[in-house]
Amino acid sequence: RRRDQKNVSMSTNSDSSNENIKTITSRPLLAATDALSILAFAAIGKTSHNPDGSFDVLAVINTALPFLLSWFAIVPFFGCYDVEATRGSWTRVISTTAAGWIVAVPLGCALRGVIRGYVPPVPFVVVTMVSTLVIAGGARVVYSLVEGKLAPVDSEP
Repeated sequence: RRRDQKNVSMSTNSDSSNENIKTITSRPLLAATDALSILAFAAIGKTSHNPDGSFDVLAVINTALPFLLSWFAIVPFFGCYDVEATRGSWTRVISTTAAGWIVAVPLGCALRGVIRGYVPPVPFVVVTMVSTLVIAGGARVVYSLVEGKLAPVDSEP
């Protein structure tokens, strides 16, 4: 009987630690916002590299896929889907986004390199890092405004 009690308490402890990690299913609209941000990044990049500026949906999806996979696999562990991730000041929203972004986007670059069979050039990585933070961070600020959870600018310290 004592052994059963120990197993129950151990499973309860591990269950409560998993409750701290919010996944994309916890906040599907925020996850959709993130997905649209990454797709926008890929669309802007692919369109800007086409000589005629044409839009190729399959090329956009192919470019976005490694970033989507890494984003949704990594950012939940950094609190990016917690309720507090989109509350407070705009700087807080962006810094919470950046906590997961700093790991997920380089992983997406690496994953893309593995899929394509070469190491992505440094300019691609730099542009990817900057543009994904601006697009995803900006989209999350807009999401927070729509959600009504963004603090007024004058209330920031």
